[in-house]
Amino acid sequence: MGIWELLLTATALSMDAFAVAICKGLATQHLKKRHMIITGAWFGGFQALMPAIGYLLGSQFESYITNIDHWIAFVLLF
Repeated sequence: MGIWELLLTATALSMDAFAVAICKGLATQHLKKRHMIITGAWFGGFQALMPAIGYLLGSQFESYITNIDHWIAFVLLF
C-alpha cells in the first residue's frame, strides 16, 4: 500500500470517528472539557488499537488464508 492509499484510508477512518464524536457531543446536555477529553481518548485509543489487533491476527492466520483470501474479499464485497 502506497502513501496515498494509506492517507486516504486514514482520512476515511478519521471522518467516521469524527462524525460519531459530533453525535456524542450533540447528545450531551452540558458539555464540559472532561467529556471532550474522555470521548477523544476512547475514540483515539480504539482507532489505534483496532488496526494493531487486525495486523497481529492477520499475521497469525496468514498461512491459512493466503490461498482463499481473494474469495473472502469477494464475499465481503458482494
